[in-house]
Amino acid sequence: MEPWYQKTFLWGQVNLTEDDPLKCDLSFWKDYWKKSSVEGVIINCGGIVSYYRSRFSYQYKANGLGDQDYFGIWNQAAREAGLTVIARMDINCTTEEMYKQYPEWYCRDKNGQPVLSQGRYMACVNGGYYHEFIPEVFREIIEKYHPDGFADNSWSGPGNKIICYCENCRKMFYEETGCELPEKPDWEDPVYRKWIRWSYDTRVRNWKFFNRVTSECGGEDCKWFGMVNADPFSTGGRFYDIKRLIKDAPFIFCDHQSRDHNSGFEQNSLNGALLRFASQENIIVAESMAHYYKGERTFRLSGGEAQEVRKWMMTGMAGGIAPWFHFVGGGTRDHRKFSISWDLFRFAGENKNYFRNRINIANVGVVWNQESAIYYGRDEADEKSAACFKGMTESLSRAGIPFLPIHADDINKYADRLSLLILPNIAILSESQEKTVRKWLADGKDLILTSDTALYDTDGEWKGTGELHRDIGIDICGKAEGISVKGEDNWLVHESHTYLEITCPEHPVFCKTPDTELLPFGGRMRICTSHGKLEPICNFIPAFPIYPPEFSWIREKSGEGAVYAGILESGSRVVYFAADIDRCYSAYHIPDHHRLLEGAVRWAGGGNFPVTVQAPAHVNCNVYRQEEQYLIQLVNLAGCNVPLGTLEESLPIGPVKVTLQGFDKELKAVSCISGKHYEVMQEKDDIVIMIPRLEEQEIIRVNK
Repeated sequence: MEPWYQKTFLWGQVNLTEDDPLKCDLSFWKDYWKKSSVEGVIINCGGIVSYYRSRFSYQYKANGLGDQDYFGIWNQAAREAGLTVIARMDINCTTEEMYKQYPEWYCRDKNGQPVLSQGRYMACVNGGYYHEFIPEVFREIIEKYHPDGFADNSWSGPGNKIICYCENCRKMFYEETGCELPEKPDWEDPVYRKWIRWSYDTRVRNWKFFNRVTSECGGEDCKWFGMVNADPFSTGGRFYDIKRLIKDAPFIFCDHQSRDHNSGFEQNSLNGALLRFASQENIIVAESMAHYYKGERTFRLSGGEAQEVRKWMMTGMAGGIAPWFHFVGGGTRDHRKFSISWDLFRFAGENKNYFRNRINIANVGVVWNQESAIYYGRDEADEKSAACFKGMTESLSRAGIPFLPIHADDINKYADRLSLLILPNIAILSESQEKTVRKWLADGKDLILTSDTALYDTDGEWKGTGELHRDIGIDICGKAEGISVKGEDNWLVHESHTYLEITCPEHPVFCKTPDTELLPFGGRMRICTSHGKLEPICNFIPAFPIYPPEFSWIREKSGEGAVYAGILESGSRVVYFAADIDRCYSAYHIPDHHRLLEGAVRWAGGGNFPVTVQAPAHVNCNVYRQEEQYLIQLVNLAGCNVPLGTLEESLPIGPVKVTLQGFDKELKAVSCISGKHYEVMQEKDDIVIMIPRLEEQEIIRVNK
């Protein structure tokens, strides 16, 4: 019999508020569970607020709990409905009452004072609260209610700007590193960087420790899964080492509830693939999806815009995510939120076979690791690391070229299915990771790398040209031209008014930017020279005035190469972006940047992609093989470039052309949503499926 974490795919959560024991109508939620076909629920249990009768008097009880066993009531209702039950914990902070009873359990600042967050006392991850009290709470909950497992969205403790100076931390850090705790957060201090590594290690230890506790008490399948965010670059300073935490996990809870200011809806497709491929491709990744309003302002009790929520859900499911509705509070005063997604849950429940046990057939891999963001990006990780990755992946999504996000440790693991590897400013590569990329080139496979890739050591310090760059014949000095920050849009400040001059207009990299000799730039460029097969195909033009217009003319041409391309003796097609076009695209969304990135991918990949999509607007595409059939998932993102939280409508588009390479000639294409048969044509050696009109989404089943 399959354990719950291998079969529970549709999830729901009412994040209980303190007044729910007095006001919430549980019968409404029992009906909603049935209507939405959910298979598992996450129910608030203990930690920062307790919803059950605990023998631990210092565990804070919900304000309206009284003598009720509220978790027990919800647990019983869920069991009667045949649902998987997860006890939700929040173990980050406690009240002053508990602090006074066990002061040695808590974080201390350098002056020995307790660290507070929103008036509550922050527990130390290395103290008795985590290592003694919380395990006892787990045991109590298991003994009383036998939940299937546990989730916790605040398990990792303080972030990288809060150094705990409690006696436990002082002692442990010294014993394990031979150093006293750092004086302050300072990336230039080697001890601080050592503390950062140590802090990640302590969280991994706690993650494994909590799992041992719940499994020993509740049985092998009673797992503690914490929660992780799917963005490895922007963790808010929290100590989430995503790869180490999930590499052996049989299931993942993801807390990434909506798009953010720097990403589009395609981010959620990426989330699902990134987490699954960092672990095991076909594990279930359940993601909390906010059904409350989340935009420039957040309103927990108001329903989100329906299309905002639905697009996030659809792209996530297309990327392999298991849907999980998330409401805050059991109140029903805004009924609009209850009609947002139940039909998507129903469809997924009735067609679950389309979402499980499938193999992604994309042959482009975009590489990531967290070390670059942590030690190279430091306090500017969003700008220096995240933006490069997001600029590249958004460009691929807009180009209609499916791809896989691959951790740098897993390149060999997935090498057989990939032909093009992209390293978007992966500034830090470990010795083994760099050797893997070099072998990739020696095997004649294709590569795109950008900016500072492999130019920094594991501490984030400059090391310069290494073996990888020597393999491609590029020598990089420590100097750069241009700017690396967004800056202000001020015509009187022109440092970002730079260009790229196309010197080889006939090169296929420029297939998407014809009829121009100049491309806008506005970023930073590494100064380098080529002594091998790669040649500069466009050069950097330094800044000159924007205003007044009479002064807006090119004073000089630096002659420095900005983009290099060539074919190595091994047969590898290689493009090196000395200019940080990927970062600039994420920052400025200049269409020419996307076109240049797309052209480089199409040339480096030799135009050989299993599936590509052409459409009048942005369509996100994922393609899977499932036994004897293929599944093509398309999500219509036309008109989705609106401020966060404000997407009000879905804009149908058409026609949409799906091109298949290397497939059998005799195929049929049928919609899994409507049952409609689509026209299948042959163009030279390719198969083409024409979709006259694409509404919100489509799932096409392709077989003989």
